[in-house]
Amino acid sequence: MVTQETDGLEPAFRVPRARRRRWPWIGLALVVVAAAVTTGIRLAGGGDGCGHGVPKAGPAHECIGVTDGSTVFEPSLAPVMAKIRAENARVAAAGRPWVSVAYVEPITTDPQDEATKYGIREELEGAYLAQRQLNDAQLGGRGDTPQVKLLVANIGTRSEQWKPLTDRLIAMTTDGSRLVAVAGFGQSRGGTLDAVRALRAAKVPMMGATVTADNLASATQVGFFRTSAPNSAQASAAVNYLRQKQRATPGYQVLVIRDRNQDDIYNTSLYDDFVQAAGKASLKLVDGDLEYVSGVDGISNAFSSVADRVCDKKPAAVYFAGRGVNLRAFITAMSAPDRRCPVTVLTGDDAIGVYPDSATSQSVRDRFTASWKASGVTALYTALGHPELPARLYPAARDPFPGFVQLYHDEFGAGPDNFQDGQAMLAHDALWTLGVAIRDAAGDGTATVNAGSTLNALVSAGSVAGLSGPIELGSDGNPRNKPMALVRLEPSGTYTFIGVVRP
Repeated sequence: MVTQETDGLEPAFRVPRARRRRWPWIGLALVVVAAAVTTGIRLAGGGDGCGHGVPKAGPAHECIGVTDGSTVFEPSLAPVMAKIRAENARVAAAGRPWVSVAYVEPITTDPQDEATKYGIREELEGAYLAQRQLNDAQLGGRGDTPQVKLLVANIGTRSEQWKPLTDRLIAMTTDGSRLVAVAGFGQSRGGTLDAVRALRAAKVPMMGATVTADNLASATQVGFFRTSAPNSAQASAAVNYLRQKQRATPGYQVLVIRDRNQDDIYNTSLYDDFVQAAGKASLKLVDGDLEYVSGVDGISNAFSSVADRVCDKKPAAVYFAGRGVNLRAFITAMSAPDRRCPVTVLTGDDAIGVYPDSATSQSVRDRFTASWKASGVTALYTALGHPELPARLYPAARDPFPGFVQLYHDEFGAGPDNFQDGQAMLAHDALWTLGVAIRDAAGDGTATVNAGSTLNALVSAGSVAGLSGPIELGSDGNPRNKPMALVRLEPSGTYTFIGVVRP
């Protein structure tokens, strides 16, 4: 469906929201467990250990470590882990040169910790498809030597078990595992930063997929790269959009809501970047930011006060420097009958966490949908990836997305509805970009590839055609001028593509 409101951007399309499958219903989990038993995959969590190379660690006795797919950390991951295991076994049996790449995620997240909203299953599906393309010259067109083994690594809840995991990953660069790089990293947390620092010190190259906090990258210390736009780029794109609105509409006021939780580096850097970009662009902000602290008791009370002040100040727009789960709390607070003051909220890529996941009861989800409709809140966000984005950035003959969709359908029997939050696309791009660097390091296929040669190949890498857009890595490891999608999140659970935005 074509919408009329584009604000000078490209035409908008409404697309269905991706199904949340991270914490599936009990019935599905039982089916998955049965499938895991028949395929020889071990489900982590029971007994004294979790499988080969995956010991228990930390106060919660989480399964922390690296697997070739034979250990499943969460039941819903069993199907994709089985495919990863099978492809790794094929690589091992082929007798050809190979290397390994580890995809790191906080997989054993507490189901009650709704601050973590990334679709880990979708990310692993995207990474697996990149592995398939890299290992089959007819699929990827980037050669097939050395072959790539995809390993899956769990860094634990909120990335708190970064130390035992990074120790293991560093050892794997020299112990015969042929580990040459690490990808993924999940969310921008304090533990994520610690992991990046440890791997950087050991000269293990990294490629972030969905992590966007600015202080992960460095212009002076090489090692961390990413394929997604960092918070500074997202904030700059948001400021450009709001400045255009402010110029076109006299009296257009912009208010900032921020999270003061200093342990969440996503929130803190998003706020700092937005304020800095607003100053450079002369975007006028309402005096007095509204604040809350995530991760502590009383968050609903805090947002009740924030909502009252928003309605008192009556801004046209709010920039929300916080996570999607907290945006949900704000929307709920704005739905109170004595508030309901219309406002547009613009925020960063974590906005996808605004939707309750599939483990939430239907009645609770319906109640939130009704509250959102009553609240008068219009929610926009800078999306790192979206199915409508590639066609706007590539000529039809060079668009890599249709081939990805076909391969996804062939492997998983599903279609584009699985891509709306961009997670599968971003994970694919991270592993694909590493794979291109690995092939560059291999030259004609006879050179030995290790972490050092992969790092050098990344430093000198050219442009790569990613599903989320062209990827050209800068000297600081960030993609240069990476385009993003401006997307409207609908109360009904759909993502409406508004247009392409840039820093």
